[in-house]
Amino acid sequence: MNESDRRFWPFKPRVSMISSIVLLVSLLLIVAILRETLGWPGEKSENTVLVGVLLLSFFPVLLALVDVVVERGGIIEYGGVKIDLSQVPQSWIPGVTVPANIGVRGAPVMDSSTTQILDALRQATACDVVIIDLEEGQAWWETRLLVLVAGAERLKKPEKFVFVGTDAGREQCFQGWAHAHELLRRLEQAHLQYPRCLRTAQAAAKQWELVEPVNPIDPANPGATPGQPPWVTGPLATRHAWMAFDSGTGLPNELLAEQLLASELGEKVESQEEPKQISLVRLDELFRPVLNRDSIDQSWSSDRQISAFFDGDAPYVAVTKNRRYSTLVPRLDVMNQMLSTIVEKKS
Repeated sequence: MNESDRRFWPFKPRVSMISSIVLLVSLLLIVAILRETLGWPGEKSENTVLVGVLLLSFFPVLLALVDVVVERGGIIEYGGVKIDLSQVPQSWIPGVTVPANIGVRGAPVMDSSTTQILDALRQATACDVVIIDLEEGQAWWETRLLVLVAGAERLKKPEKFVFVGTDAGREQCFQGWAHAHELLRRLEQAHLQYPRCLRTAQAAAKQWELVEPVNPIDPANPGATPGQPPWVTGPLATRHAWMAFDSGTGLPNELLAEQLLASELGEKVESQEEPKQISLVRLDELFRPVLNRDSIDQSWSSDRQISAFFDGDAPYVAVTKNRRYSTLVPRLDVMNQMLSTIVEKKS
């Protein structure tokens, strides 16, 4: 969805003024014709009709002003209506929590453990939102988050990462959310070896993408995989030929790039030095410029909720309960609910 789709009046100010003038002239012309042909409006109702015409002609400008108020964080009230954001229908899924360290916790990745990572990656890439629970700061390594984020960026899913952690003794406190491509850009700068491992894995995976599966299918061995062509080169690509195809189906491994990356990081980083853990402090150091921290807590009053909603400008806002993360809600959904409440109140 582009920015104009979220606006009430997706046109420039000049267009708003011109539209109002054209609408005013058109309405006055219609009123003049009706008066000449039907004698309406009469003298008693003429002033009322003209005021109505003037108000209607300002409708485009009014919509443009509403957009400005929303963008700048102003509070919109209509007829005393206030929206309790905790009651807004939450059409956005809460998200799926990824197992700590993508299923291989506390030990460097070896070739035998990369298959465990595939299960976690498949679960994560089936969702639009994933939750990373940093717990008390020992649950996730930077290398494992890099594997997950790199896969999300390549596959364009999940689109959003929500970070929670234990804060002041309270578990799963919301810390912020960000898009996958923003996280990947920041993570690549955190260690000299990260971008090298990433590019190596990508190059190796692309070589295997050019290899055709075994065809026709052998009924006695439907999962047969092709041998390694002579033009597949490089230590990583040739050493892990067994990862390239699914032994059960004989089809290409769709997560080969991420499985290779996990293996490369395990060998070049995790086995060579103490892996960097992501605590709440480290999270802030890595991702502060890209983390969206806007949240609305269900324990707050209605006034505070709506004030917090309009204070932010991110397309999504986190809903929490006593600081504990619940879900991400599109701001557009909240605005639609607000308009529906206004209509119901006036009807």
